[in-house]
Amino acid sequence: MKFGGKVKRHRLSLLWLAMVVFLIPTARVGAQTKTNFASSVTSESMTAVWVARDRGLFRKHGLDMQFILMPRNPLAVAALIAGEIDAAIIGPGHLVNAGISGADLIGIANFHQKLDYRLNSRPDIKKAEDLRGKRVAISGPGSTSHLVSLLSLQGLNIEPTQARITFLTIPGTEMNRRLALETGGVDATTLRGAVGDLYGNKGYNVLYNFKSTGMTLPQSMLVTTRRTAANKPQVIEAYLKTMIEAIAVTLDPANKELVTRLLASNLRLTNPADAEESYAAVINSYERAPHINLEGMKRLHRLLTQINPKVADVRVENVIDSSFMNKLQSSGYIQSVYKK
Repeated sequence: MKFGGKVKRHRLSLLWLAMVVFLIPTARVGAQTKTNFASSVTSESMTAVWVARDRGLFRKHGLDMQFILMPRNPLAVAALIAGEIDAAIIGPGHLVNAGISGADLIGIANFHQKLDYRLNSRPDIKKAEDLRGKRVAISGPGSTSHLVSLLSLQGLNIEPTQARITFLTIPGTEMNRRLALETGGVDATTLRGAVGDLYGNKGYNVLYNFKSTGMTLPQSMLVTTRRTAANKPQVIEAYLKTMIEAIAVTLDPANKELVTRLLASNLRLTNPADAEESYAAVINSYERAPHINLEGMKRLHRLLTQINPKVADVRVENVIDSSFMNKLQSSGYIQSVYKK
């Protein structure tokens, strides 16, 4: 992935990139720093962001934050490099892939380790063998959906090349892959947690379920650039504090009604049972202290190398920065939010 000249020639406009722009409701909580934050993720793994917005936690930590829902992860990466946004939540595969060209990106925290995905197929595809010669939707090469698809097929003892399985890129959010599955544009795709179960109940067969496997892999990461981390350390720390507090709020049983309401609204769940199932998935997926696990990153690196041999030249230690998380851990901040 080459960024330099391309980014300079096509200076990214946030108005052009944004699909949806959310402004946090005004609330005077001391001096506020204007900042842009982005993601292309629309699944339940964004629950902490939804909670933080609802509770005004960004402003609490001094951020006058504008959130941009990007059409695709690579656009968030390009916007970070161009300095259009200060931080983003992206799949760590995109972080590692950006390292091929020496991009100035670093991962600060990882919010999910446990794999809670389903490989859902069209109703007429009832067993693993039926996937031979079929199309599996991914959001892009090296994306979390791509990696999870590969792991699903491994779990089903299917070798993609031998089985003539085509990985079809459906750019954009998980919603786009769901639509492709519904309209018959693809034969299968991976869906996160409760949404995968919801589709299973609709007749889209669950061919592989990670829920009981105990498998882990880095999945959603807070990312910035070295330049931003050096020039705006207080902003990056504020993002991290906001997310950690939002996770604590999410995991507190006293806030179940709030979290369930936000899940139902953002995932468009009309059945209370589906919202309840989604809530159960969320509280079992978040890391209370979202440190980046180096061994998990190395496992991710090995998977990515199978897709693109050039990834072998990237050292995962060079694309992560644990200093912000270590500071909040040693200062007692993380422990403090769970004592409230």
